[in-house]
Amino acid sequence: MMKSFVTKQRRRLIGAAVVGCLTPCAAFGVVDNDAQLSRGLETFGQIEATLRVPGTALYAETVNLSGVRSGGINGRAFVWPAATQFRVLNSLVEVDPAAYAPALRQFSDELRAAYWDAGYRSGAGAGDRFYDDNAHLVVSLTEAFNLTKDPVYLTRAQETYDFVLEGEDSAAGGGIYFKQFDFFSKDTISTLQGARAAAMLYQATGQASYLSDATRLLTWANSHVQQPNGLFNQGFVIETNSPGGVAIVNAAGVGISANLELYNATDNASYLTEAQRIAATTLGRYFDAATGRINDEGYWAFELVDALADLYVADRNPTWINRIDTALDWLHTNKRDANGHYGLFWGRNGPQVGVLHSWSLNEQASVARAYLKTSTTILPGDLNLDGVVTSADIQAFVDGWLADTAGLDFLGQQRAGDVNRDGVTSAADFVALRTAWNDAGVTIPPSVLRMLNAVPEPNAAILAAIGWLTIAVRRGRR
Repeated sequence: MMKSFVTKQRRRLIGAAVVGCLTPCAAFGVVDNDAQLSRGLETFGQIEATLRVPGTALYAETVNLSGVRSGGINGRAFVWPAATQFRVLNSLVEVDPAAYAPALRQFSDELRAAYWDAGYRSGAGAGDRFYDDNAHLVVSLTEAFNLTKDPVYLTRAQETYDFVLEGEDSAAGGGIYFKQFDFFSKDTISTLQGARAAAMLYQATGQASYLSDATRLLTWANSHVQQPNGLFNQGFVIETNSPGGVAIVNAAGVGISANLELYNATDNASYLTEAQRIAATTLGRYFDAATGRINDEGYWAFELVDALADLYVADRNPTWINRIDTALDWLHTNKRDANGHYGLFWGRNGPQVGVLHSWSLNEQASVARAYLKTSTTILPGDLNLDGVVTSADIQAFVDGWLADTAGLDFLGQQRAGDVNRDGVTSAADFVALRTAWNDAGVTIPPSVLRMLNAVPEPNAAILAAIGWLTIAVRRGRR
């Protein structure tokens, strides 16, 4: 659903009020999108070369230097790392749809065939059914639908979500269990990821029941497992009627993401404010003050990277993207071994010494997703990738006008102004860009209108955009 101009302006002012600067905030460091993209592609290449099961689109759990694969069930990874790898492939589709969309669909098809049993089992053809694993996959599948518009992903997301919701009952006032038939406690990740997934499905379908679910699940998490500083305990123990476990990094990340998805779904500013509050706490809790690294396990930490990247786009506060960019720079410099592999921890235990004798899909996929997500996190309208939206971005669009971008990667097309990735910088891209530039308070000069008017036989959407710009220019002259 297209947000109104007034709503967009309100969003900008909310972000400015929270971070203490005018919109757009000046970036205090520019993300090297090209470097992060290169790192993500390299890590994905290592996954393909060492963990891909020959003759399939699926992956092994662990492999050693001799090439011997182990772990998982029936020679395949557990479904949790497979869900993370799903999001790696989603990011690659965003980078290059033509190259990776078929691979994503094949992976999803084979994952469904090997793991699905009225819900995804933890292993290929066997294992328990975990509600958090399935919630991860709802997020992955809905994201795939948003990128490709392939209805198969949406159908699978909805079916998987139905299983996740089977884990909710009235014990402890609500919330979702960790595993089917295990009634010891309600699980924070199952519940928060379920709320996030429901909000995503609401935006994809418009079905009000999903919004009701998302609101209910997040409300329960806030009242039962959230700490005063915004972080979340691992679960809620039914016997003791109290929260249990410690505040781990993925709960913070998923909590931010759930609030952001509800903000996107409702325009309720309180969700954005809560996402910012949680995020501010994570900076002191999970980031090392001296090095900027994230100290925790990568298969959890990547959820925080995802969340802070999306928060940056929502409120334009460069703090979020700069902190994760710095952490990933440290990760690449200090934790990547000579073969391009990564261990369990992103920061703890100091730099990696020597090569890893074995490595797992969960660790590699989380790193690849973090790199790729950061590389493609760009403010709407920021064509020159300097972290702010200014008249220089309009000039970049003019410079790229009618350019053939089919041979460029994601970032090259962005710099040329081809934001709809259709292979040419045209008036169709202006339809998307003009809203972003207007929101940033950047004046679009009349020369751009003349350039657009020179396009032969523009379609209805382009004519509407030109009409909007004509009105804006006339008002400006008055």
